[in-house]
Amino acid sequence: MSSWKAYAAGISWASIFGLSFLVTKGALEAFSPLVLLFLRFSLAAIALGVLAFTRIVRFRYQGKPLAPLVILCLFQPVLYFTLETFGLRETASSTAGLILGAMPAAVAALSVPLLHERLTIRQVAGLLLSVAGVAFIVLGGIRGVDQNPDIASSPGSVRGILLVVGALVSSAFYQVYSRKASVHYGPLETTFAMMLSGAVFFGLLAAVEGMSQGWTMMFARANAAAWFSIVYLGILSSVVAFFLVNLSLSRLKAAQASIFGTLTTLVSLVAGVTLRGELFGPAQAIGAAGIVIGVWLTNTRQAGNKALEP
Repeated sequence: MSSWKAYAAGISWASIFGLSFLVTKGALEAFSPLVLLFLRFSLAAIALGVLAFTRIVRFRYQGKPLAPLVILCLFQPVLYFTLETFGLRETASSTAGLILGAMPAAVAALSVPLLHERLTIRQVAGLLLSVAGVAFIVLGGIRGVDQNPDIASSPGSVRGILLVVGALVSSAFYQVYSRKASVHYGPLETTFAMMLSGAVFFGLLAAVEGMSQGWTMMFARANAAAWFSIVYLGILSSVVAFFLVNLSLSRLKAAQASIFGTLTTLVSLVAGVTLRGELFGPAQAIGAAGIVIGVWLTNTRQAGNKALEP
């Protein structure tokens, strides 16, 4: 496969993930967070199940330890998507995208105690800069709500922003532990387990919600746009983007592929500001710059400095 196809795949999955914050924000206007998550993961699990049934893909779980898979599914999708989706209900999609853009730096920080990797001074500086960037966004969110309580245009509530920060931490743990799980499971196997566990977990919670609030209320506000959001999140963001991620990673170096994570942040920012009219003030600008520069420093190494590989 030529390199331009690998770059095209990277741009595609980064754009899909970047727009997913905006799509989730819109879907939450029609569905509760639990119903949205149940529908998303059910569709994704069904799609991957069909691929397995038709032998396009194959899953092999027999004889493999379950503990690594359970830990992965706990961090993502259970914790991550619970925190992210409830956080997005009270936070601007552009703000969430900026905070989650610090993911590479968070993963690098956790890799030190959990994977015994070493960081250079340059990478430590990048970590601190990314943390400072997130802090600026959190402080900007507090100030934005004080000045403009309308969540649609303000950066978001303090609680919403902290939930997104929690999602960042949960996903960082997931990415670190996924390295250990990859010894036993392939990417397709972990993805299907995640989609299936998400469908079951959020399905049970959605059922409890339906029994307490009434089944008809669960879909009362659903329209064509809301169902399109489910298809986007379940198929494009959960299945198609996964294949594109692996396609780009199979042909590009890790340092090259990591650049697309910054593109995800940029897409979520531009989409939120232009399509939803979300606020982008000085605090968000400073925070965005800190995160982007910090991630770049964390994912580059000075000549002559070596770190332990996972």
